[in-house]
Amino acid sequence: MKKLTAACATFTVLLLSQGCKKSTSADFPPAHIVPLYSVMRDYNKMDSLEQRAVLSSDSVEIAAFMKTISEMPISSAQVEAWAASPAVTVFTPAVDSVFSDTAAVSHILGNILGNAQAAGLDIPRRRYASVVYGRPESILFVDSVVLIALNHYLGADYPGYSHWPVFMRAAKTPEALAPDLAEALIATRYPYEIENGTLLNRMLYEGALAHAKQAAIPGLSDAMALGYDETQYRQLLEAEKALWHTLVANRLLFDSSELLIDKFIAPSPQTNLTGTSLPGRAGRFIGKRIVDSYLKNHPETTVEKLLSPSFFASQETLRESGYGL
Repeated sequence: MKKLTAACATFTVLLLSQGCKKSTSADFPPAHIVPLYSVMRDYNKMDSLEQRAVLSSDSVEIAAFMKTISEMPISSAQVEAWAASPAVTVFTPAVDSVFSDTAAVSHILGNILGNAQAAGLDIPRRRYASVVYGRPESILFVDSVVLIALNHYLGADYPGYSHWPVFMRAAKTPEALAPDLAEALIATRYPYEIENGTLLNRMLYEGALAHAKQAAIPGLSDAMALGYDETQYRQLLEAEKALWHTLVANRLLFDSSELLIDKFIAPSPQTNLTGTSLPGRAGRFIGKRIVDSYLKNHPETTVEKLLSPSFFASQETLRESGYGL
């Protein structure tokens, strides 16, 4: 319980800083999030009138959530059964401890949406609901609803994560919620969709996506935008020249093998390439460094432009960035 209390304190700070360095960005109105996890927690304690009112007022969000469990038509009995499920009874107390003030999540989401729009990103209007469930996705899009699974952000030491590898547990912290949510919203609107893309194409997209997350969360550090802690990020900075040299010398940049691309982009505990063990997903790091170099030479480039194939699929982008030259 002490660890969960510490996580709760961290999330209270996150409400003010969003896990970032101090920023002078505008503060936008909170976004409306239906707290389905607490609705499910309390559902079987409600009388029939209260249950009907909930099923009516939150019908769209409940229908989307129940679709992740069953294709059967929604009914009060179905909701009652889920409200008594192990996922609800096990995860909800921990979620209550870490996210004692659910207004914080609404505040963070409101700022992400507001900043993204101010940066010129076209994020569609959707409904949002906070949930607990046993699915592997922390952010799930179902019809017009975005489900935010708070039980994925209870802290790396949460006992329920003990069966996962260390590198996966490290990403299950309250601080990761804002960057994960921003990435899910942006990547869904601006997906990586090109045929026979190369490792360089994918690295550029991932770098552009990290930059877009920083636009949606002003002050977000490069490390957090890429999913690293500061120690991991410094390790990559120290190995940057060797990593880039290895990519170029082995002619890997223009390789379109999915296995190779996954080696550098997919979540993993480490990247082994330069003779030393580096943090996983090192391709994202190099992609971000190229994007940063490109923006120094072309500061007028919009975030939306970076997320378009005309940028990340162009054969000219690397040359125009001046990176590694």
